[in-house]
Amino acid sequence: MSGVQALRALRKASSKGEPFKLYNSEEEEIDSIKDASQVSFGNIETKYDLDLETNFYSDEQPQDLRSVVFCWLYEKNTDQEYKAKAAELGFTPFSILCRFDLLTWLKGSIDSCQFVKEDKDSQSNDKSKDHKSEPEFKKHKLDDPQIDRINEFERESVDHNAALRGSKNIDFSYLISDAKKFMHELKRAKTNPQSSEKSSSAKKQPIIIVSPATTSLLALSNIKQFLENGTFTEPVPTNRPQSGVVILNHPSEKLIPQGQKIMVVDNTDLFTNPDYWNRVIAIFTTGQVWQFSKYKYSRGEILFQKYQGFYLGYQGESTPHQIKEWNVRELKVNKGDQRFKDKVLVKDLWIELEKILINKGYGK
Repeated sequence: MSGVQALRALRKASSKGEPFKLYNSEEEEIDSIKDASQVSFGNIETKYDLDLETNFYSDEQPQDLRSVVFCWLYEKNTDQEYKAKAAELGFTPFSILCRFDLLTWLKGSIDSCQFVKEDKDSQSNDKSKDHKSEPEFKKHKLDDPQIDRINEFERESVDHNAALRGSKNIDFSYLISDAKKFMHELKRAKTNPQSSEKSSSAKKQPIIIVSPATTSLLALSNIKQFLENGTFTEPVPTNRPQSGVVILNHPSEKLIPQGQKIMVVDNTDLFTNPDYWNRVIAIFTTGQVWQFSKYKYSRGEILFQKYQGFYLGYQGESTPHQIKEWNVRELKVNKGDQRFKDKVLVKDLWIELEKILINKGYGK
């Protein structure tokens, strides 16, 4: 039984809130995932080997069913608690972005997960079944008593080779040089780093980074309401999601589906490989340089040459002098009850963000 089937069964059970059962080598039910050798999902008695390799990938490596089930069992725990438990039991924890996507997919909140690769075996099996049924269908046709009458009206079809050849031989050798030139240009495009960066980024969700500073007016606790609804409310630190990730939904006819769901984080420790920085489209800052200490570029004057920076402040209050020196766009919101101006500000901001998304390969 394949790990792909096991992963499907896990998602089906977890999305319905059905229980899991763990078994040891003697098929006795136990509670420890570490000592278990098999697992069953929901009310189905089918047992899956926990060492099965699934089509869920972390750091470009396929993960076994045990690691995936372990991640789900601790889905209500914080990322720190999950990593601590993984270290205690000898598991390799998934990155926070990888874990967030997996748990969201297992709950059934999204239809696809970027870390679950396409099941090619299932597709090939479906095709083989189709091919297998063709001879049976043809045989059935031959048994049809009306077949002789139909054959009288049949005409032999001409294949593409005969159609191209025509009534006389035509020399197409002049096309060889054009084909060689096309293949040469295609190879150059594949080896172009900028082209490969756009194609890689377009397949994964773009990222916005906000400052973790307590003085920041834009944080994980209020950015969704601000950028989706166009209403600013002061951030509440206690409302920060435990996962450290917020997903923004921005439907747009100009963007491909991947570009319409944007991740927002305030901690770059979650960036486990350089590809995450290729997906960054904007960085919100308060002007405090300590924010960049673990960034790809730790100096603001260099960082904001590579990435678009934004500063959100109150109307009428002074802006930090560093902001004036960096390539950072200032955004000002009003205090009090003048919230009607927020929508105009957010609309203009999305116009600029969409331009960045299109330049990074997320445009249609």
